[in-house]
Amino acid sequence: MTNKKKRHYLSFLLILSLGILYFIPSEEAQAQAGTAYEVLAEINALRASYGLDGLAENQYLNLAAQMQADYIAATGIGSHTGAGGTTAYDRALSVGYGEGAQVWVTENWAKGYSLSAYDCVHDMWEPSTDHINNMLTTWHNEFGAGVALDINGMTIYVVNFGHSSGSSIVQPTTSPYEPTYTSTPSGPTDTPEPLIQPVTTATPSEDGSVTHVVQYGQTLWKIAEAYGISLDDLLSLNGLTEDSSIYPDDVLLIIPASIETEQPTEVTPTPVAQTPTLTSTPTEVIEFTPTEATLTPTQNPNSPGSILANIFSGDTLWVGIGLIAVSVFGLILLLFTSARLR
Repeated sequence: MTNKKKRHYLSFLLILSLGILYFIPSEEAQAQAGTAYEVLAEINALRASYGLDGLAENQYLNLAAQMQADYIAATGIGSHTGAGGTTAYDRALSVGYGEGAQVWVTENWAKGYSLSAYDCVHDMWEPSTDHINNMLTTWHNEFGAGVALDINGMTIYVVNFGHSSGSSIVQPTTSPYEPTYTSTPSGPTDTPEPLIQPVTTATPSEDGSVTHVVQYGQTLWKIAEAYGISLDDLLSLNGLTEDSSIYPDDVLLIIPASIETEQPTEVTPTPVAQTPTLTSTPTEVIEFTPTEATLTPTQNPNSPGSILANIFSGDTLWVGIGLIAVSVFGLILLLFTSARLR
């Protein structure tokens, strides 16, 4: 191989390697991705710099935010619209936020390469009027966050801000950033870290079937990915669509039964053998009347009587008479001839 060809070959390998590395999330990108807890801490630090009280972390809002972060990572579609056209409000309700009370929810989302929680809050959301209004809200009193990393190494952050009719909020009367409210957060808030349950695959049953019990923060696409099946197959097996919502403790069929189990057969009682009672039905009796037959004795054809009877019966009678006549005539002729000769 010439030096020129070698250079072209090495250049091709270098470009190919760079292309592969481009599509594989690097460990550095994963290390720089912040956690949900970090992004919430950055927002409360920003609020403190404006003289505002911090928002209370709400685990249901964590679940709703994580649901949207996973959806953006899986589809590559950055939007406030989630699976099946859901909104931030829909997703918060689907995970149980507000426990039946009336709720209000708004949302921030962002994604970028090597995007830390600090950079997301201060470089991407703080300069935007809509985003900073959500972060410095005096209307909402709770928030929750979700973080995901897509296949290209981009970090996705989603934060949901909300409050329910069960919480006590005093409307601001002066500066929009003045802390003039008190709040009674709804939902669990005693865990320091977001309560997002990873998908743990279940053990197959004796018949080969696999079912999964949904936990908090788990989504259909995350469950399908964990079990190595397509989202379409998961939806089909459970009679769901992309618009369907799942809730904690729901049971999903992952793999149908592969071994046919013997179905219980209905036992029919064996009847006790009884001697049947025959009911006699009059049977028509056909009477046979014997026909009287007169038997005529059959004579032996070789007996003398039979010969004479044969001769003197029917046509043989005339034959016999003829023979006798001829014999008599011959005898007379013989006697006459003998007399002349003398």
